[in-house]
Amino acid sequence: LGHSGKSGKADIFITDNAGQSLLIIECKTAGIEYTNAIKILQNDARNQLFSYLQQATSTKFLALYASDFVDDEVKADYYLINVQDNEKLLENSPELKSFKEATTFEEKYAVWRDTYKKDYATIGLFEDNEAYHIGKSKYSLKDLKRVSSKDIQGKYHQFATIMRQHNVSGRENAFDKLVNLFLCKVVDETNNAEELKFYWKGVAYDDPFSLQDRLNHLYKIGMKKFLGEDITYIENSQIDDAFSVFADKPNMTKEIIQGFFKELKFFTNSDFAFVDVHNEELFYQNFEVLLKIVKMLQDIKLTGSQDNQFLGDMFEGFLDQGIKQSEGQFFTPMPIVKFIINSLPIEDIQKTQENAKAIDYACGAGHFLNEVAKNFDKEHHKNIVGIEKEYRLSKVSKVSSFMYGQDDIQIIYHDALAKTKDIKDNDYSILVANPPYSVKGFLETLSKQERNKYELIKTIEDKSFSANNAIECFFIERAKQLLKKDGVAGIILPSSILSKGSQNIASTKGNIYVKTREILLKYFDIIAIAEFGSGTFGKTGTNTVTLFLQRKPNNPDIQKHLKYMVASWFEGDFAINELFKDNNLLELYTLHIEIELELYKTLLGNNYDERLFDLEIFNEYKQEFLKLSDTKNRKKQKSYKALSAKEKEQREQKELLKYIRVIEQDKL
Repeated sequence: LGHSGKSGKADIFITDNAGQSLLIIECKTAGIEYTNAIKILQNDARNQLFSYLQQATSTKFLALYASDFVDDEVKADYYLINVQDNEKLLENSPELKSFKEATTFEEKYAVWRDTYKKDYATIGLFEDNEAYHIGKSKYSLKDLKRVSSKDIQGKYHQFATIMRQHNVSGRENAFDKLVNLFLCKVVDETNNAEELKFYWKGVAYDDPFSLQDRLNHLYKIGMKKFLGEDITYIENSQIDDAFSVFADKPNMTKEIIQGFFKELKFFTNSDFAFVDVHNEELFYQNFEVLLKIVKMLQDIKLTGSQDNQFLGDMFEGFLDQGIKQSEGQFFTPMPIVKFIINSLPIEDIQKTQENAKAIDYACGAGHFLNEVAKNFDKEHHKNIVGIEKEYRLSKVSKVSSFMYGQDDIQIIYHDALAKTKDIKDNDYSILVANPPYSVKGFLETLSKQERNKYELIKTIEDKSFSANNAIECFFIERAKQLLKKDGVAGIILPSSILSKGSQNIASTKGNIYVKTREILLKYFDIIAIAEFGSGTFGKTGTNTVTLFLQRKPNNPDIQKHLKYMVASWFEGDFAINELFKDNNLLELYTLHIEIELELYKTLLGNNYDERLFDLEIFNEYKQEFLKLSDTKNRKKQKSYKALSAKEKEQREQKELLKYIRVIEQDKL
């Protein structure tokens, strides 16, 4: 076959048992040469393979082939074209041209292009086929290939090329639809291992409506099974069942209604609409894109690949390009994720606790969950839980768990600050998270009952709910609720959490940031604080810290004991102090604020001593006291004006002491 002389001869020629031409294979060097050969084949009738077909007209299959060493294994790629006619297709569409009618290779190419829509297969030649039986009508899980290192960039570039070819704008929408397809494929591999549905069977055996119907069915199952979400989708079989009461004969009403359903189902935007669809023409435009991406994914295996690092890396490539980070939500770079996970005593916790549970309550794309799971036995992956409020990201994190072979990680699509029956308080030994920050109006998304379970809500007036953006503070209190005794946490927060806000001593309303730090001190031991620079999260420029925390035990409740002890001091009772292991706390506090212990005890005994106001802090208290509206209003009262100068002085001293004691008791 081919031209005479030095070049142009076919590489491999296979005949069947009758000596007839069965298959012609053209071999190319893996990489650019093979890719370019496919481009030529797709776009130019005057290509090598179809010119060979002219000389061996009985040939049934043509193939481009390349193989290479990838990850220490031989990996073959091929592009298989069936050049036999499908009689059923031609019978149903008599206007279509057939290979049988074509006489020149240009005409044969036109049949492949127009009748069979450039159909090709990438499986069915060198797998476990019966000898001389080429091609497959059914595909099973064992036909799928592991993702290789070449696929990490290769698949993303292929996806990007498809997007460019069809002028698909909206990178985030495209990635969202891609994730939906990943979810469908995961369901297919899980439920239909013997006969996969996520496959284009070829134009002779399949059609756009059937493929999208299968995809919608898989998506509906996946959303219910993995995220607990019901998806409304009417399948063709359901419409047929609705008409089952009629006799088995052509029914005009049924055909008309099926036509309406077809328009509603397919000629509008769907979960697989890479381009806007609102009529039949746009449906077919979108299907061109959808089909290319289905073919890009159909041969690779997504499930049961715990030891295949390339699968996770490939998904990361799509993720990096596909999600815009906004609304106070920025994904954690993998070195930071690994640093935080490796800093937590996960191994020790698993040794000392049976069925230890881990949670990320703002799991985003699932990076922390995937890394935690590497430290858990596979049988305990079900004890790892992610909560994500954003619908799209909840899907991403679930798909990601499959990509890393961590199928049993639980993803809950919910607001972590709200109540959910699936999440119990005091139930988790490990918490890792990079929660959102500075999100206005988040309190309005919670019910009154949900808001009231937070101590922090007391620091915010009702009228300020819409303006308040201190969501990171509420996530700290939520960590306090979720962690069990001695549970550990690694939480990334804006560094301003450590210093922002101050308590106005003239105000009865607390400051949310001061109260947050109070919660940290009351309920946690701060093991370490790691400060990250402003470049850690790319474009945000926000300085961040990671707080490494350990939950204090509730029983005995140390903060309540301390509170009772301080209350006793302010009643002049110092005997309780002697019972405590740390019985020098009062002395340490007076050293800290630079006051003599005996002088401070005059305040505790509710005795006025002018020497207190020689100290700057107490003089500041006095100045603030004089500015209070209560102080000013009191002096305007008739009963007050009737008092003698001495009585007025005693009254003011009493009120000043009362004011200072409240502040000092709280501080102490």
